[in-house]
Amino acid sequence: MYSIIIVDDEDFIRLGINDYIQNTHSDFVVKGTFSNGVDALKYLEDNPVNIVITDIRMPQMDGLTLISHIAEKHPATISIIISSYSEFEYARRALQYGVTSYLIKPLDFLELSTNLQKATEKLNALSIDANEHEENIQLFFIDLLSGYPQTCDEIQNRFSKLMLTHPFYEYKGCILSITLDKNDKLRYCNYGWEGLSTTLLNSIRLALPEYECHYLFRSNMCCFFVVLSSNEEPNFSLELLSSILLQQLLFSCHFKIHATFKTIDQLVTNRLDTSISAAIPSTIAVDTLEDSDILVNRAISYIQAHYTEDISREDVADAVFLSAAHFSRIFKQKTGTSFINYLTSLRMQKTAELLSTNIKINEIANKVGYQSRNRLAINFRQYTGYTPTEYRKQILKMEDSNEECD
Repeated sequence: MYSIIIVDDEDFIRLGINDYIQNTHSDFVVKGTFSNGVDALKYLEDNPVNIVITDIRMPQMDGLTLISHIAEKHPATISIIISSYSEFEYARRALQYGVTSYLIKPLDFLELSTNLQKATEKLNALSIDANEHEENIQLFFIDLLSGYPQTCDEIQNRFSKLMLTHPFYEYKGCILSITLDKNDKLRYCNYGWEGLSTTLLNSIRLALPEYECHYLFRSNMCCFFVVLSSNEEPNFSLELLSSILLQQLLFSCHFKIHATFKTIDQLVTNRLDTSISAAIPSTIAVDTLEDSDILVNRAISYIQAHYTEDISREDVADAVFLSAAHFSRIFKQKTGTSFINYLTSLRMQKTAELLSTNIKINEIANKVGYQSRNRLAINFRQYTGYTPTEYRKQILKMEDSNEECD
């Protein structure tokens, strides 16, 4: 689901856009509406969103000033301009700040829908780039921790391609783990295993804004992260971190620091404690194209056999005896798509088949591995352009008076 804020000094326009999006686009949620750029920018400081829809002419801070701040401080946020003014200079300056769309009032809601879809496509592309970036970081640190043979030059060369903020020898850090309480399983399983690691990582980043944090891997009920600092060695209260995550996520976690390092290359020589050494994902040599073909075929067989369950990338990687990061790299090289895209595509194909029956959409969601009907509706709309109910009515010409609205 994509988050939006609306910024316009005219009440009826803010309310009109808000009502239209909430009533017609189930894959978007309006997080707030604001009458000026100052209030909107203040909100964005603590509440990042995917899309900002803003007017140009407003009191206190106009829309162009607002989007210039967004471009500088929130580069992953998409801006859409709406204005009564069609002058070229406004449009030119808006494009300069990476604005996706420039819409003229009176607003055509169908045109807004088209441009929201364009923004979604851009966000998806950014998400793919971000995922590849995070996977490269995962792979780098997992190789260090598992003792994968590399020379100092190879390590530094790989590090330079990660595009982190500071040079290799400036970083200090620690390996942090979060062990989940089995008693809270019903709560955290609402996120799904694939989304849980991202949820935990985002929570850690919010709780520790002065550090750079990256997810590494999961072993059973325990998730591992690397925490980096370019100043002093990481020094934070595990009790406070646990308390913050409890408030944010409403389930309890146990934190532990397994290894600290004053330079990254110390991870190669440091003697890790038994708990992390045993948890590091197994890796096997994939030396030939034949080896990788066999691995990917096994992975695909596993996915096809278990797509109805809440499976994650780690589950499939474990099944073929690879770390999640190694598995992602090989799977994408051989198939041309990511694990999550392959899994989603398979689930959507199965959903389309099940929609030709009289099975309720809630039941279909469970049958294809989703914890909620909403997640199925969002993915199916992105995949086909229709909600499940629309697909039944318009494509399959099926009527179901008892079906809930998407």
